[in-house]
Amino acid sequence: MANKIIKYNLEANGTIPGYISDGGYYPKANGGSSPQDWDLIGATENGSAETGLGELANKAAIKSYLDSYTSEWTERNDAGEEVAFDQDAAATVLWAKKIS
Repeated sequence: MANKIIKYNLEANGTIPGYISDGGYYPKANGGSSPQDWDLIGATENGSAETGLGELANKAAIKSYLDSYTSEWTERNDAGEEVAFDQDAAATVLWAKKIS
């Protein structure tokens, strides 16, 4: 079996959907009502057919999606310096959650 890397929202009661095994990554505001006002990225349970708001089918798709809204994000490096968010590194970490 395999899992998927998908975009999703929380359930209407604020809980994580049961088909998500590891999620909550890189929230994107979507203009919806709380608690469903953020689109999140996560890995589905192994064997799940769920695609949520859309499947991110490969690392390039994850990076492209992150590029669409994180271009102004920053993060701290190991030295404590503020640096540009590394979309490629983030995509690599997320794609590593994929089970083939």
